[in-house]
Amino acid sequence: MKCAIETIYKPGMPAQQLADNLIDIYFDGKEPSFPLNPFKLMRDLGIVYQFMEFKDLEGIYMVPEDEEDIALIGINAKRPITRQRFTATHEICHHLKDRNSSICAIVPSGTPREQYADQFASELLMPIKYLSQFVKKYIQDGFVSFEAALKITDYFGVSFSSCVNTLAYKLQLIAGDTTPKKLKNRIKNFKPDLKKQQLGMEVESILLLKQVVDSYTFFWNVEPSLAWYKFKGDFIYNENRLERLNLDDDVVAEIITDLRMNRSSSEYCKESYEEIVQVLGHSSLYDYIFDTQDKLSIYKIQSLNKQLYQYAPYPEAGGVYRRENNMVTGAEFETLEYTQVVQAIVDLDPYVTELQQNLEEVEVSEYIEKAVKIHHRLTGSCQPTCRIKDI
Repeated sequence: MKCAIETIYKPGMPAQQLADNLIDIYFDGKEPSFPLNPFKLMRDLGIVYQFMEFKDLEGIYMVPEDEEDIALIGINAKRPITRQRFTATHEICHHLKDRNSSICAIVPSGTPREQYADQFASELLMPIKYLSQFVKKYIQDGFVSFEAALKITDYFGVSFSSCVNTLAYKLQLIAGDTTPKKLKNRIKNFKPDLKKQQLGMEVESILLLKQVVDSYTFFWNVEPSLAWYKFKGDFIYNENRLERLNLDDDVVAEIITDLRMNRSSSEYCKESYEEIVQVLGHSSLYDYIFDTQDKLSIYKIQSLNKQLYQYAPYPEAGGVYRRENNMVTGAEFETLEYTQVVQAIVDLDPYVTELQQNLEEVEVSEYIEKAVKIHHRLTGSCQPTCRIKDI
């Protein structure tokens, strides 16, 4: 299939036809499912994609040097998921159309080559054929409202402005003044993200994020331990930010490195500052998780918690279930009664066991989602009516 797809472009072929041909071949003539997954498509084409810290660049396609080389697509990590999807699809066009070209991989926007790739991306993510069929249910008095366009946006996984522009200029389904400047202002004044919140919709689709996670392959050939140190530093830094601890990322990295190099002789082991203590505990606990061959069990939670607080002024408090009720200030929920905590922990064990046993059978995003739900129950910060079966 890969070879068939990569030879579908013919010189002079319109962008819409290239997109239609790709959908037809990729889905083997069957109706495609939406939102399309450009990240899986890249993987199936043998393209490696990475999210990169570009300043202004949306994306880049690195042309393979020869038949033995691989294509690489870089995507701006700072952009919304809908924009990243568009960029990915745009770069796929370059892979299909320009991979044998000697043209530089970075070309100014607005050139015919880039306009072609933009049109291809629009046609692939939201094909007019399927858009025309889907919008019929939302047409009232000959037009589609902005509120309805939000639902269409979610279905195809595109940006709201892209969806409205397509409805306005390709299907003439937007009422009122649709001159470019006026329509742009109308879209801005509509405040689509705020409107989604008001309608109970996801501002950023979890499904689209799952597509990224499930299709991603780590490519760079880096020593696992080095990758782990980098990940651990970033993870601990962000976790401390969530807990409102005021430590910069470079300080966290310095603490972790000093601890790794000097262990108990680290100068930070002698500090009693709460912020330092929590970083040390996190670092030690995550090293154990990374290195251990022990089988995970819900009954290990006490020993893990003890490791987390081993550097605290009163380490004996670690690994002990709470013996009184507590309250989260400013929250709209109640924590579990302290007398119910132990049984709640025991009740979680079958779900932890099942998750481990099915590790190779579930998508990465599903595994993460289940782990997050288990973590939510472990904190004891959900309402007593929160159902275990929801895991």
